[in-house]
Amino acid sequence: MNNLSLMNANESELFNITAIKTAQSMRTRLLGMGLGVGLDIGVLRNRRGDVVLASGNTRISLSREIADKIKVKSLGITL
Repeated sequence: MNNLSLMNANESELFNITAIKTAQSMRTRLLGMGLGVGLDIGVLRNRRGDVVLASGNTRISLSREIADKIKVKSLGITL
C-alpha cells in the first residue's frame, strides 16, 4: 500500500512509519518521544483536533500539522 500522511490514517488501524518530513529539531523531538522510522503504531483517534497514537503502553498526541508530515503505510491490521 502507498505511503499516506498520518493525518489521513484511519482510526483503529495499525501503521508503520516510513518517513518523517520535518526539520531536524522536530525529528529529534519525535525520536525523544519514541517515534521514528520503522516503528509500528496504532491510531487511536484521528478527528478534527489532535491525532492520538499508541505504541505499546505509550500514548502520544500530535497536532494535525505534525501528523501531516509523518508518512505511514497500513499494515492491514485493526486494533
